[in-house]
Amino acid sequence: MAELIDILGYICENYPYKDELSNARLTKMVYLSDWKSAIEQGRQISDIKWIFNHHGPYVDDVYQEAHRSHLFKIIREVNVYGNEKFVFNLSSTKDWISLTEQDIICINHVIKETKPMLWRDFIHLVYSTYPVVVSDKYSRLNLVELARRYKRALHS
Repeated sequence: MAELIDILGYICENYPYKDELSNARLTKMVYLSDWKSAIEQGRQISDIKWIFNHHGPYVDDVYQEAHRSHLFKIIREVNVYGNEKFVFNLSSTKDWISLTEQDIICINHVIKETKPMLWRDFIHLVYSTYPVVVSDKYSRLNLVELARRYKRALHS
């Protein structure tokens, strides 16, 4: 498994719209990368234990990891709805050594597919993923097991 700091750094370095990398978007991009990897590789990229809370797949791990690291600057802003948001900026780069070539392919796919999406479309994509559709709120999302079920359902 890749180090979460490498996943976050890679996304922040390669996502073209830096001002959109709020805690919510970055967290859900890691979720989508983990989901893609679970389908493609039978494993998550990160070791996050995803929870389906009232804001979809969410954990505090992303914010906490970035907050602890000297590689990130977290800027507090107010969104268009007047709510507080935290935007992640990469303050320095390094080699994201724990990422495999397959991990990078999954993350690049997520970046490519989500970069043209406005927030509403992005959230719709996240909420339409199999783990969210078939799971109960406040449950743990075992993405590897859900990917197996998803693939079986596709082939039945």
